Amino acid sequence: MGARHNGRHEERHAAAHGARRASNRAAARVSDSRIRQRGAAHAAVLPRKRHTARNIILTVFILLLAAAAAAGYAGFRLYQSAMSAKTHLNNVVATAKSLSSGDTTEALSKIGTSVDTIQREAAAAKSDTTGFLWDWAEKVPVYGNDVKTVRSAIDTLNDFSQTTLPQLKTASDTLLNAKLSDGKGGLNTEPIITAAKQLTAANNSLKAQVKEFNALPNAKIGMIQSALGKGKTQLAKVSDKVDELTGMVNMMPGFLGANGSRNYVILAQTNSEIRSSGGLIGSVGSFKADQGKITMGEFHSNLEFHGSATDQIGENEASLYNGLYFGTVIHNISTSPDFPQVARMASEFWKQQSFGGDSDGVLSLDPVALQAMIGATGPVTLSDGRVLDGTNTADFLLNGAYIELSVDEQNTYFAETAAQVVANMFKDMNSKKLMTLAKAMMSMAEQRHFYFWSFHDDDLPALRDANMTGEITDDKAQPVTGLYLNEMQASKMDYYIQRQSVVKKVAANADGTTTWHVTTTFTNTLKAADAPSLPEYIIANTQNGTAMNLVTIFAPTGGSVSNVSASTEGVPTGTAFAQTSVYQHDVMYGTLSFAPESTVTLEWDVTTAAGSGSLKLDQTPTANTKNSVTYKN
Repeated sequence: MGARHNGRHEERHAAAHGARRASNRAAARVSDSRIRQRGAAHAAVLPRKRHTARNIILTVFILLLAAAAAAGYAGFRLYQSAMSAKTHLNNVVATAKSLSSGDTTEALSKIGTSVDTIQREAAAAKSDTTGFLWDWAEKVPVYGNDVKTVRSAIDTLNDFSQTTLPQLKTASDTLLNAKLSDGKGGLNTEPIITAAKQLTAANNSLKAQVKEFNALPNAKIGMIQSALGKGKTQLAKVSDKVDELTGMVNMMPGFLGANGSRNYVILAQTNSEIRSSGGLIGSVGSFKADQGKITMGEFHSNLEFHGSATDQIGENEASLYNGLYFGTVIHNISTSPDFPQVARMASEFWKQQSFGGDSDGVLSLDPVALQAMIGATGPVTLSDGRVLDGTNTADFLLNGAYIELSVDEQNTYFAETAAQVVANMFKDMNSKKLMTLAKAMMSMAEQRHFYFWSFHDDDLPALRDANMTGEITDDKAQPVTGLYLNEMQASKMDYYIQRQSVVKKVAANADGTTTWHVTTTFTNTLKAADAPSLPEYIIANTQNGTAMNLVTIFAPTGGSVSNVSASTEGVPTGTAFAQTSVYQHDVMYGTLSFAPESTVTLEWDVTTAAGSGSLKLDQTPTANTKNSVTYKN
């Protein structure tokens, strides 16, 4: 029994143990199943989370790409419109450049053909830089200000093209299409007065636009700054031309006696016997302007004048021009290089003569200017049937007359020529003749062959703009050194003297001043073998055709002249140069002789004031237009 009991116990224990193992296995299976289920569930959840994150990143990336693409597209559109605007602006500048090139009369004729082009191109440039993208570009940090500057510049140019240019065209049409002759030998001043008012309005508008353009801030981008600089330059040049033209047209009615008659003195100079302002004054005449009609008076030889103008002589002038009877004879008042001084003396002499009286201004012409005027107004036929034109006048009056005619006839021929030229200036006037004449006058004035000084202050700004006043400049910012000559032997030898000059910058000094070197060569073109055969009137008092000049060298305002020397083929002439001061300028002076077939070289240094511009050379005009100056800056 005990054995059976033990056996059953073991069986029960084994069965229980097996059941436990089975139960454990089942539990394990359940647990594994649950684990697998949780794992599966967990595994199912993880891929969905990673996919969502990838979608978000992709979406952001796509949005960034879209933004970049939009910005790139905007940038591309901006670039396209900017390049288009640049093309249109280049066309504006090119047309404006052609408008401002040449002299004032050429600018007048070009206005009508320039308006349409400039308006069209400026409007296109404005259209190119208008809209949301350009508004947005203005807000870009740093460079947005450059965009704003560009748009403001284009707005100003467009305003100029749409408002000022049409006004200029109207004034131009008034002058070019008007009947300027009154049919009675005078000039119809009404169209000129009308054009003057129109030009004044346009000029005031343009000045305001130039001021607005110049006030624009500098750009940080070099290309934009360069373009702005070119725009400012061309707009300023157009403004200068318009200002000059406005002044000239405004002056003309008064000059022609529209507001009351005027009386003018005319000086006939001859460069064959050189004087600082041109040449010896051989004869003096007059003309009257009243309501556009010009009436010529008689010319009088310098031998007919008495009295003096010594009360007009300035400080140190008497000693500087010693030996030239300065102020005591009318034929030598042109000894001064300052034409206002010459004009005051001429007026003083004229007033003292029985045939003279008060004068409103003084006009001066030499044979080179007379030739240019004849070329503009038509040939002159003298009393003996001789015809002078735009090619033979200067040579005849400067040299041929002294060889062919007696002394008395010489002055008669010169006076006759000058009288006809002045009388023809405004006869049968039309726009083409007016422009041709104005062009000739301004060209001759620039070379000092023609002067006009008015005793009416209102006339002077326009005359100065046209370079007609012949003043010694006191502009420190635009420095000028002067080279002025006076023949000391009462000969007509200066017809044979030719000059060539070189002005070279040599040093920019630490104190802001600049040093320049000036070299002038004088060549006597007369053949030594020909000198004995010339009339006494040409070679009087000379040594076989040797000219002798008093040379005066003027320092610029605020500057100085030094190291003056002269040589002939490298050998010093031994000329001593002294120093004085006239017209508030320091002056070096000495006497040089020019023998036939020889060349004399004159050199000097000029130091200009700190901050001043490039040095220019002003000089006495010669008997021709080959008085060349080369600048090497």
